[in-house]
Amino acid sequence: MTSHDASAYNPFAQETLDNPFPAYEALRNECPVHQFDGYNHPLYTATRYDDVVELLTNVDQWSSSYGQMPSYSEKGCLFSDPPEHSMYRKLVQKSFAPRHVARMEDEITQLVTELLDQMAQRDSGDLHDDLACPLPVLIIAKILGVPTEDLSQFKQWSDDQLDAANSQDPTAGDVPRKAMADYFVERLEERRELLRLAGHDPDTAQADVLGDAIPDDVISGLLIAETEGRRLEHRELMTILNQLLVGGNETTTSLITNLFWRLLQQPELLEQVRNNPELDTVAVEESLRIDAPVLGLYRTSVGTQTLAGVTLEDRDKIMATFGAANRDPEMFEDPDTFRLDRDPVELRKHLAFGLGHHFCPGAHLSRLEARIALRLTLDRFTTIELNGDTERIGAFLLWGRKKLPARWSTDSA
Repeated sequence: MTSHDASAYNPFAQETLDNPFPAYEALRNECPVHQFDGYNHPLYTATRYDDVVELLTNVDQWSSSYGQMPSYSEKGCLFSDPPEHSMYRKLVQKSFAPRHVARMEDEITQLVTELLDQMAQRDSGDLHDDLACPLPVLIIAKILGVPTEDLSQFKQWSDDQLDAANSQDPTAGDVPRKAMADYFVERLEERRELLRLAGHDPDTAQADVLGDAIPDDVISGLLIAETEGRRLEHRELMTILNQLLVGGNETTTSLITNLFWRLLQQPELLEQVRNNPELDTVAVEESLRIDAPVLGLYRTSVGTQTLAGVTLEDRDKIMATFGAANRDPEMFEDPDTFRLDRDPVELRKHLAFGLGHHFCPGAHLSRLEARIALRLTLDRFTTIELNGDTERIGAFLLWGRKKLPARWSTDSA
């Protein structure tokens, strides 16, 4: 596709998967709200910054209740609209609040150090497999309360559900979703049994049992949580736990791979960051802007709506395309260049974590993991460079490297 045939845009085409950003530029210039008819139902794509902000913030006209993927689904819980969404978000927000995340810094540092210790035994490997993938899985698993020995299976279930977004079959992710639900059922029942053994009724136990009778983690917290004077139903428990796990690992993995990918492509910028730790945060934010790990999520029109002069009918699906909005030249200077000297006020306007009610609850944690991974890696290895071709992850909604081969060395090598 060239800048002259934006109407031919296909979000699932290999050309788009390989590099969606030229297509996004064409859409912004020629067709800012594009209709794609090669799906089970029309799929619209919004690419200008102001239009994406409208989709994210006007929840009365653009709903999340029919799922944030291209197919229709009513999963509810965190994928719903206020006030229902606000109720569920409050239940999980504590585990991802800045104060709680800050207390995890030492633990994240230890985990990154252990991963780098293993890498230092070799002079090459894959930054995805060796660092970017295991770190977020370990962290989100600890927050949820998933044993370490189960992590590889959890990662596979999560990836399979994300890859299902490419399919026109709305049931494509049902098998891994059910397997994950069955697993969580077992973990919840283990905690109920621990409560019984400690003399507590699982249906009436209060917060004082956390860290005493049962582990103080998200699984336990949701088990005893009350909202609107009632405990969460089984369906709600399964849905929230699934949404947290799927959303809590691949996006941070992609942030870390994208960050290193850009810096390793520009060694002079890598050295600037190495020599100036104050640039760590800038590099992370610029990575989020230019390479949004989630390229976009869908909203559904509530009644007939008009956006950028295009009329959408009731329940039409439209993608709020973060990856396109973050490169809108009306908002960002020199938008297709990775820069470490970008105006901080401008940089903070990126939409990589969304905006409004559905702003990613794990944003602070994701940023912290990426910053620590970057700094400790640069401190450990005196040289690090790409060592072969990279490969992007499969889900069309996501943007990251599933292969990032590199070689490195230390002073003692």
